[in-house]
Amino acid sequence: MKRIFVPLLGELGDRAALNAAGKLLAEAGGYVDARVLCRDPRDVLPIVGEGFGATMIDELMTAAEKGAKEREDKAKKTFDDWASAAGATVGGAPGAGGLTAGFDKLVGPVPGVEVAAERVSDAVICGRAPTDVTPDRAGLLEVAVMEAGRPVILVPDADIETIATTILIAWNGSAEAARAVSMAMPLLARAKRVVVLTVDDGDVAANPEELVVTLRANGVEADAVIAKMDKAGVAATLEVEAGKQHADLILIGAYSHSRVREFVMGGVTDDALTAGSVPMMLAR
Repeated sequence: MKRIFVPLLGELGDRAALNAAGKLLAEAGGYVDARVLCRDPRDVLPIVGEGFGATMIDELMTAAEKGAKEREDKAKKTFDDWASAAGATVGGAPGAGGLTAGFDKLVGPVPGVEVAAERVSDAVICGRAPTDVTPDRAGLLEVAVMEAGRPVILVPDADIETIATTILIAWNGSAEAARAVSMAMPLLARAKRVVVLTVDDGDVAANPEELVVTLRANGVEADAVIAKMDKAGVAATLEVEAGKQHADLILIGAYSHSRVREFVMGGVTDDALTAGSVPMMLAR
């Protein structure tokens, strides 16, 4: 992976995402493409009807412009502080060698305006969206997972020491999990250790040993583990097993159940978007 897209919102999660991107690219070099997402002030106006005079419209526009400028300024400061601390060369192009980075602004609907940039990147890194943050981050993550066509790495707001040195693959035999493994092969190939984990929920159909055979044939040294499901669910089991295996990245196939079922019943993907202390890569 050489080009990582980091969408910024002027929030705490921005620095965590930049830190993770820098650490992922530091050894082999690469480009961190950081862009702050700002709404066009004209897009936040309500449909103008009776009762909306020119003065009220001007006030709404002024407030929207101020909010967008504050978001941009916060994101730019976070980026500058991170680039200085990480030793990133700002302005260097992808492929220039070493750790390079760039900052820009995307103006349009949020989420949505960032999708085109995500699709030309190798991966997307975002801070997770706890329930107490702005709705923009939650929407941003779901759109990235569903529409980017690229793996999305979610990181906790707290800084992490390492990422992708030991990778835990959550293997359930689904098409989504298979695609996740394919997308993550560049990281799997350079990881120090890979563990293929199948969670036994009482209806196990996948055999992790079969995937281990394929990974080893591709030069990835991997081991297989089957773990009983924690009473708190699959996501909690993955966190526990990641701790046992000292994993600093969990790989899962996103929405391996239907999106409607995930919405109604909850699921691993939705849990991953909002909680967790271990970075998680989702692909579908």
